[in-house]
Amino acid sequence: MSVPAFIDITEEDQASELRAYMKAKGAEISEENSEGGLHVDLAQIIEACDVCLKDDDKDVESVMNSIVSLLLILETEKQEALIESLCEKLLKFREGERPSLRMQLLSNLFHGMEENTTVRYTVFCGLIKVAATSNAIAFIPTDLDQLIYDTCLCR
Repeated sequence: MSVPAFIDITEEDQASELRAYMKAKGAEISEENSEGGLHVDLAQIIEACDVCLKDDDKDVESVMNSIVSLLLILETEKQEALIESLCEKLLKFREGERPSLRMQLLSNLFHGMEENTTVRYTVFCGLIKVAATSNAIAFIPTDLDQLIYDTCLCR
Protein backbone atom coordinates (compact mmCIF):
# COMPACT_ATOMS: atom_id res chain seq x y z
CA MET A 1 0.00 0.00 0.00
CA SER A 2 1.24 3.51 -0.67
CA VAL A 3 0.10 6.95 0.36
CA PRO A 4 -1.05 8.84 -2.73
CA ALA A 5 0.19 12.34 -3.35
CA PHE A 6 -2.03 14.34 -5.67
CA ILE A 7 0.59 16.61 -7.06
CA ASP A 8 1.76 16.63 -10.65
CA ILE A 9 5.47 17.33 -10.21
CA THR A 10 8.55 15.16 -9.86
CA GLU A 11 9.78 13.93 -6.49
CA GLU A 12 12.78 16.26 -6.74
CA ASP A 13 10.47 19.22 -7.35
CA GLN A 14 8.35 18.13 -4.37
CA ALA A 15 11.47 18.10 -2.21
CA SER A 16 12.37 21.55 -3.50
CA GLU A 17 8.86 22.84 -2.69
CA LEU A 18 9.09 21.38 0.83
CA ARG A 19 12.47 23.02 1.31
CA ALA A 20 11.11 26.40 0.17
CA TYR A 21 8.07 26.07 2.46
CA MET A 22 10.22 25.25 5.49
CA LYS A 23 12.70 28.00 4.66
CA ALA A 24 9.78 30.46 4.51
CA LYS A 25 8.68 29.23 7.96
CA GLY A 26 12.14 29.99 9.36
CA ALA A 27 13.95 26.67 9.07
CA GLU A 28 17.68 26.67 8.49
CA ILE A 29 17.61 24.74 5.24
CA SER A 30 18.78 25.47 1.73
CA GLU A 31 16.10 25.91 -0.90
CA GLU A 32 18.29 24.02 -3.36
CA ASN A 33 18.12 20.25 -3.55
CA SER A 34 21.28 18.40 -2.57
CA GLU A 35 23.52 16.64 -5.02
CA GLY A 36 23.19 13.42 -3.01
CA GLY A 37 19.70 12.53 -4.18
CA LEU A 38 16.21 12.35 -2.75
CA HIS A 39 17.18 10.44 0.41
CA VAL A 40 19.68 13.19 1.35
CA ASP A 41 17.05 15.84 0.66
CA LEU A 42 14.56 14.00 2.86
CA ALA A 43 17.09 13.70 5.68
CA GLN A 44 17.54 17.49 5.62
CA ILE A 45 13.79 18.11 5.31
CA ILE A 46 13.02 15.82 8.26
CA GLU A 47 15.71 17.56 10.30
CA ALA A 48 14.04 20.92 9.56
CA CYS A 49 10.40 19.83 9.92
CA ASP A 50 10.18 21.10 13.52
CA VAL A 51 9.21 24.52 12.17
CA CYS A 52 6.35 22.92 10.30
CA LEU A 53 5.09 21.02 13.34
CA LYS A 54 5.12 24.17 15.49
CA ASP A 55 2.81 25.91 13.07
CA ASP A 56 -0.94 25.78 13.67
CA ASP A 57 -1.46 26.27 9.96
CA LYS A 58 -3.98 23.99 8.28
CA ASP A 59 -1.30 23.07 5.72
CA VAL A 60 0.84 21.25 8.28
CA GLU A 61 -0.82 17.88 7.74
CA SER A 62 -0.48 18.20 3.96
CA VAL A 63 3.18 19.13 4.22
CA MET A 64 3.94 16.28 6.62
CA ASN A 65 2.00 13.81 4.46
CA SER A 66 4.12 14.95 1.51
CA ILE A 67 7.20 13.97 3.50
CA VAL A 68 5.62 10.60 4.29
CA SER A 69 4.72 9.96 0.64
CA LEU A 70 8.27 10.78 -0.48
CA LEU A 71 9.68 8.48 2.18
CA LEU A 72 7.54 5.64 0.93
CA ILE A 73 8.88 5.79 -2.62
CA LEU A 74 12.50 5.39 -1.52
CA GLU A 75 14.22 2.04 -1.70
CA THR A 76 13.71 0.10 1.52
CA GLU A 77 17.39 0.26 2.51
CA LYS A 78 17.32 4.07 2.29
CA GLN A 79 14.08 4.39 4.26
CA GLU A 80 15.05 2.97 7.63
CA ALA A 81 17.17 5.75 9.13
CA LEU A 82 14.87 8.44 7.73
CA ILE A 83 11.74 6.76 9.09
CA GLU A 84 13.36 6.33 12.50
CA SER A 85 14.32 10.01 12.45
CA LEU A 86 10.78 11.11 11.54
CA CYS A 87 9.28 8.85 14.20
CA GLU A 88 11.63 10.31 16.79
CA LYS A 89 10.62 13.85 15.77
CA LEU A 90 6.93 13.00 16.02
CA LEU A 91 7.37 11.30 19.40
CA LYS A 92 9.46 14.04 20.99
CA PHE A 93 7.66 17.03 19.57
CA ARG A 94 5.93 18.76 22.48
CA GLU A 95 4.66 15.56 24.02
CA GLY A 96 0.94 15.78 24.49
CA GLU A 97 0.43 18.42 21.81
CA ARG A 98 -1.24 17.68 18.49
CA PRO A 99 -1.67 13.99 19.22
CA SER A 100 -4.26 13.43 16.51
CA LEU A 101 -1.93 14.86 13.85
CA ARG A 102 1.03 12.82 15.10
CA MET A 103 -1.07 9.65 15.27
CA GLN A 104 -2.48 10.25 11.78
CA LEU A 105 1.00 10.74 10.32
CA LEU A 106 2.36 7.62 12.02
CA SER A 107 -0.66 5.63 10.91
CA ASN A 108 -0.26 6.82 7.30
CA LEU A 109 3.38 5.87 7.42
CA PHE A 110 2.69 2.46 8.97
CA HIS A 111 -0.03 1.51 6.51
CA GLY A 112 1.92 2.85 3.54
CA MET A 113 4.99 0.73 4.21
CA GLU A 114 5.65 -2.68 2.75
CA GLU A 115 4.51 -5.36 5.17
CA ASN A 116 7.90 -7.05 5.50
CA THR A 117 9.86 -3.89 6.36
CA THR A 118 11.52 -4.19 9.76
CA VAL A 119 11.23 -0.49 10.59
CA ARG A 120 7.44 -0.88 10.40
CA TYR A 121 7.62 -2.27 13.94
CA THR A 122 9.29 0.97 15.09
CA VAL A 123 6.50 3.02 13.52
CA PHE A 124 3.83 0.91 15.23
CA CYS A 125 5.57 1.28 18.61
CA GLY A 126 5.71 5.03 18.03
CA LEU A 127 2.01 5.05 17.27
CA ILE A 128 1.31 3.26 20.56
CA LYS A 129 3.54 5.70 22.50
CA VAL A 130 1.77 8.77 21.08
CA ALA A 131 -1.62 7.19 21.77
CA ALA A 132 -0.62 6.30 25.34
CA THR A 133 0.63 9.80 26.17
CA SER A 134 -2.54 11.39 24.83
CA ASN A 135 -5.14 9.04 26.31
CA ALA A 136 -5.99 7.77 22.84
CA ILE A 137 -4.91 4.17 23.27
CA ALA A 138 -8.50 3.08 22.58
CA PHE A 139 -7.95 4.10 18.95
CA ILE A 140 -5.17 1.57 18.44
CA PRO A 141 -6.35 -1.66 16.80
CA THR A 142 -6.55 -4.54 19.26
CA ASP A 143 -7.42 -7.46 17.00
CA LEU A 144 -4.73 -9.87 18.17
CA ASP A 145 -4.53 -11.80 14.90
CA GLN A 146 -4.07 -8.59 12.92
CA LEU A 147 -1.48 -7.25 15.38
CA ILE A 148 0.52 -10.44 15.16
CA TYR A 149 0.32 -10.31 11.38
CA ASP A 150 1.29 -6.62 11.22
CA THR A 151 4.19 -6.80 13.65
CA CYS A 152 5.56 -10.30 13.06
CA LEU A 153 5.88 -9.87 9.32
CA CYS A 154 8.23 -6.97 9.78
CA ARG A 155 10.58 -8.56 12.30
